[in-house]
Amino acid sequence: MLLELAALLVASGLLLLVVGIFVTHQYTLRSKLLTAFLIIVLVSLAVLALLDNTIMSANLRETANKSLLTTARSFAEKIDNFNRRNSDYVQTEAALPAIIHFITRKAAPPFNRQATLEILRAFASRENAVILSYAILNRDGINILDTRSDNIGQDESRQDYYRKVVGKNGSRAYRSPVLFQGQQPYLVYSSAIHDLSGKLIGVLRAQYDARVLTKMFDRVQRTAGAGAFVMLLDEHGLRLVHSRRKDLAYTLAMPLSMKQRKALQRQHRLPAHVLAVNENPQWIERLHQVSYENPVIEARYAGLGETRFLSAVYRLETEPWSIIVSQPLATILAPVEAQKSSAMVLVSIIALVVVLVVLATTNLLLGPVKRLTRVVRQIAEGDLAARAVVEANDEVGSLAAAFNEMTHSVSRLIEDLEDEANRHRLTSENLRKLSQAIEQSPVSVMITDLEGKIEYVNPQLCAISGYSEAELVGQNPRILKSGQMPDTVYQNMWLTILRGQSWTGELYNKKKNGELFWENVTISPIKDEYDRSTHFLAIKEDISIRKDYEERLLYQATYDKLTDLPNRTLAYDRIQQAIVSARREHRQLAILYMDFDHFKNINDTLGHAAGDEFLTYMASRLKSCVEEVDTVARLGGDEFLIMLVEVDERDRSQPFSDWVKQRAGEILQHISRPCVIENMEFSVTASMGVAVYPDDGEDPHILLKNADTAMYRSKRKGRNNFVMFTTEMSDVVMKRVEIDNRLRGALENGDFCLEYQPLYDPRAQRIVGAEALIRWHDPELGEVSPEDFVPLAEESGMIVEIGNWVMETACADVKRWRALPGCEAMYMAINLSTRQFRGKDIVGNIESVLARHGLRGDCLELEITERLLMKDVPHVIAILNRFKEMGIRLSIDDFGTGYSSLSYLKRFPFDVLKIDKAFINDIGSDPDGQALCDAIVAMAHSLGLGIIGEGVETREQYEFLLARGTETLQGYYISRPLNAEDFMALLGKSFTLQQATA
Repeated sequence: MLLELAALLVASGLLLLVVGIFVTHQYTLRSKLLTAFLIIVLVSLAVLALLDNTIMSANLRETANKSLLTTARSFAEKIDNFNRRNSDYVQTEAALPAIIHFITRKAAPPFNRQATLEILRAFASRENAVILSYAILNRDGINILDTRSDNIGQDESRQDYYRKVVGKNGSRAYRSPVLFQGQQPYLVYSSAIHDLSGKLIGVLRAQYDARVLTKMFDRVQRTAGAGAFVMLLDEHGLRLVHSRRKDLAYTLAMPLSMKQRKALQRQHRLPAHVLAVNENPQWIERLHQVSYENPVIEARYAGLGETRFLSAVYRLETEPWSIIVSQPLATILAPVEAQKSSAMVLVSIIALVVVLVVLATTNLLLGPVKRLTRVVRQIAEGDLAARAVVEANDEVGSLAAAFNEMTHSVSRLIEDLEDEANRHRLTSENLRKLSQAIEQSPVSVMITDLEGKIEYVNPQLCAISGYSEAELVGQNPRILKSGQMPDTVYQNMWLTILRGQSWTGELYNKKKNGELFWENVTISPIKDEYDRSTHFLAIKEDISIRKDYEERLLYQATYDKLTDLPNRTLAYDRIQQAIVSARREHRQLAILYMDFDHFKNINDTLGHAAGDEFLTYMASRLKSCVEEVDTVARLGGDEFLIMLVEVDERDRSQPFSDWVKQRAGEILQHISRPCVIENMEFSVTASMGVAVYPDDGEDPHILLKNADTAMYRSKRKGRNNFVMFTTEMSDVVMKRVEIDNRLRGALENGDFCLEYQPLYDPRAQRIVGAEALIRWHDPELGEVSPEDFVPLAEESGMIVEIGNWVMETACADVKRWRALPGCEAMYMAINLSTRQFRGKDIVGNIESVLARHGLRGDCLELEITERLLMKDVPHVIAILNRFKEMGIRLSIDDFGTGYSSLSYLKRFPFDVLKIDKAFINDIGSDPDGQALCDAIVAMAHSLGLGIIGEGVETREQYEFLLARGTETLQGYYISRPLNAEDFMALLGKSFTLQQATA
């Protein structure tokens, strides 16, 4: 920058001096002084110009390097997140029961082709037009279902996305590089599909439009700066993206042989027609030498002239690709060029001032010297009477006096004068250098007296703080205090510097406009020759950018990206701190572990974007439910944590546990209010578990585990409620795990048996059938209640196998009963679970069982719960009609305990309505319950349905139901459940009610 200017000025000044000397034929002392001063000043300017040019260029390069590298890392993280997210999507979706059942049940209802196709279309819709197709491949790699119908039937078994997930060393998920079909680029994500036993049954494949990568770089110039562009290279040197020149997209940046190109085209790794626009060898060599410590290169690009670029190179984690963000070096160093014009004016003024000052100084100093010279010449000529006039009491005056006293010591006095002049010139030069260095320093400099009064500030401090030099000089440095630092920091600082030592630390200061900024400050005392402190020197550097970056990193590590709530790590830390505080202050705190009920339905029906919007909305709603001292955190998925801290304002007359219950109820009520997601209004409830410190644990992990246990207990109780943790729950959880483990071998070991509760016709006074009730006797656990093991069997899917065994065993027993005299019309009532009903070909299974035992359909009565009827109504009606065609009686079980919609009784072909035991118990004790029982009986009869009253335990209940025409009764008043042999013996004794109640 200033180097060329300074050299020009030096050369011009010397030339003018030489010309002047030759014109005047004199090389006087004035000329010598002027020459020396001019050379010193201009050479100093040249040195400082070189230093300034070097430092400024280095700083600009370093800033640009960081900016380009940050931009490259940001773009790389976008692509990596895109790859990871879509790999997770396809792997999660491959585990969906609907897709597994579609393959294993060969598209039989309800897992028909159209329903599964709609699921695939829903998957494809989450990325708008980016996803080209979603497909299900069978185990042989044949496309059996695809959102693009023209792909169905194709053999994709040779494709990497199939082989890599089904091979011997295959993985659960696979993502492809950018592939090409003609000129069309695409990406493929795939995942293996396994059945419940872990057996491979197919592959889920998603094909994406690879041009989505280009959209991720739309704002590169806004991010990296003017003239910047980004390029994405794969491992073979193919340009996948070039944001500056679209004509370079899908071209080769590195040379490949024809053999290599053809091999890659056979692998669909290159477009059908690819151009070789190779970069120069120097660029390619530097690209290969890029490392983590040195990620920035400087080189020219092909087709962009002689312009040199700084390029930051960043390798992706998920693919062997490179992100290259480049910016012209001229743009980066533009501030250096812009400073030349102002520097020209400044240096010219300095040079002019120096010349004028030197001329004035030499005229002032050399006047007496000339007059003294004349006197000396007179003395040398022998005029010893000549006397020098002492004009001033200075060095020249002393010299004149010395000449007057001792003419023989003239030479020595002249030498002393020259030595003194040289010392003054060196001191002036050093002071000027020091002054310019401080004035032009890129760090802030402040000098104060011992009381802290500011005496000097350099321009950099003024530029950073916004104050002018006049506004700062005379003030105390506290004018920059922000009030955000503890007083102890300033106290320690003053104690250190007053002891004569240097202090270094970070201060959070405030600019004139109120903006806060961080500074790294070093304060040192300035001492005189007696080692006494005379001033304080402060060297300060603005580190706000570094602080902001550190804060961003800390925030990303401790906060959930979606909801902006603390994540699991920060939640643990806050719980630990709250426990320490509660222990010290003898207080309590509560951990509320919550999970939204049926949240999966939102993702499955509206998509994951709607699910994310719902979680964000609910996070805001949860934060509004708690106080500022409390904590709301997202632990993952739809699991949230709320920590309630006991505060002074709480009413101490109310026990803490009661206060927590009240707050938990208020939060659940607040959550259940309707919300609008994607223009759809719906209500979602939550299940919550509560653990209290210190009663339920004194460690964050234990408290969370206990709260989680209580939460699952609340789900089992029916959801939309909360449960306080008790020590018994741990035993229940252990028992549940033990039951689940032993349940898997119970059927093979023959530990199940059936008991039969008689179904009694009170009008005919005889047993007309029985309800099959499963029992489990385990050698270690003893008798296990169906209430404990049936829900576990439902969750694991074992209920299907158990249900088949029940059907087989019950049909074998009813055949024996029908062989008894008078029992030819006996029938068996069997409960069907939701899993059985929606399983593969339940009608065919029951037909085959009846055929094996030579029975007709009228020997069975199938009991169906209301919950089973709520989904896929057309499919349910079709199956029930097929049962009716077989002669099987249909009973709606536990009517009145669920949603109890009358539309069930009108739309579905039921024969019998079974009144739940909860209503039977009200007979004789609760007039409202008795009236409700009356209404159910009357309604069923008006619809032509038979009535079964279960749970009859008293004579009063029996006579009430008999008087209202109830056709069938069961309960302990009739008989307890009996094993098969006892039940058959009961039938053989001509059972009467008087015998049973006697």
